[in-house]
Amino acid sequence: GKEVQVGKKVTVIGGGNSAIDSARVALRKSTGEVHVFYRREKKDMPAIAEEIEAAEEEGIHFHLLATPARILGDDGRVAGLECTRMELREFDRSGRKTPYPIEGSEFVVDTDMVIEAIGQTPDTSFIKNGEIQTGRGGTVVADRRTLATGREGIFAGGDAVTGPQTVIEAIAAGQRAASSIRRYLQGKELLPLVERNGYEPIAISSVPPSDEETREKARIKASEIAMSSRKTSFKEVTLTYSPDEAIEEASRCLRCDLEV
Repeated sequence: GKEVQVGKKVTVIGGGNSAIDSARVALRKSTGEVHVFYRREKKDMPAIAEEIEAAEEEGIHFHLLATPARILGDDGRVAGLECTRMELREFDRSGRKTPYPIEGSEFVVDTDMVIEAIGQTPDTSFIKNGEIQTGRGGTVVADRRTLATGREGIFAGGDAVTGPQTVIEAIAAGQRAASSIRRYLQGKELLPLVERNGYEPIAISSVPPSDEETREKARIKASEIAMSSRKTSFKEVTLTYSPDEAIEEASRCLRCDLEV
C-alpha cells in the first residue's frame, strides 16, 4: 500500500481489535498523541483485554462513554472532532447496556487525523443488478452447508458471508467451498462436507489428583521488549520463553480437562 502520513494528534473511533491495532500502529508512526474514543465502558470493549492493556502501557489515551458527532475541518483539513457524552441504560441483546447521548454534553477535541474503526463490511460493489443476493451488513447470502449462492456456479465463504470471524473459520469455509465446487464441476449433487476426525479416543482416569499431588503454581509471564523499542518500531512485543522457562511452564500442566 501507499505510505500514509500520520498526524501529530490522532483520534481513533471504536473499541474492537481493529481500533486498538489502528491506535498502536498510529502511535508508532506519529510523533504526537493517540486518543481512542469509545461509546461504552472499558469492560464492554470487544477488543482483547491484553491488547487494551498494552495500548495503555504505551501511552495511548482512552476516552470512554463518548461518541463522535461530526468531524470539523479547516481549509480542507481535519481540525477537530465534536463528540457527545453518553450514559448507559437498559441492556441490549449483546448483554451490554445501551448507550444514550446526554443532552447538552457536546465537546470538541483538537485532532488532525481521524481513523474510524467501528466495523467491517464486505465490498460487494462488483455485484450488479442483484445477480447475487446480499443480506444484513452487505454480506453475501449463501447456503451455510454448501456455500452455494443463489446463482448457479457461484460460491461464497468467509467474512463475505458471515461477517467478521476468525482466520480458522475462513479457512474452514474455503475447505467447504472447495468440496462443493469439485462436486459441481463433476456434475454431482452438492452435499455438505463430512467432517473427519483423525484422532483415536483414549481412556483416561476420571479420578483427579489428590491435594498432596497438586500445588498451585503461578503462570510464567513472557518477557517483553523495552518500552522505548515498542513505541518506535514494529518488532514483536511479546518475546518467547527461554528453554528453562518453557520447561517450567510446562511443568504446571496437570491434565487438559482438569481444573483445580
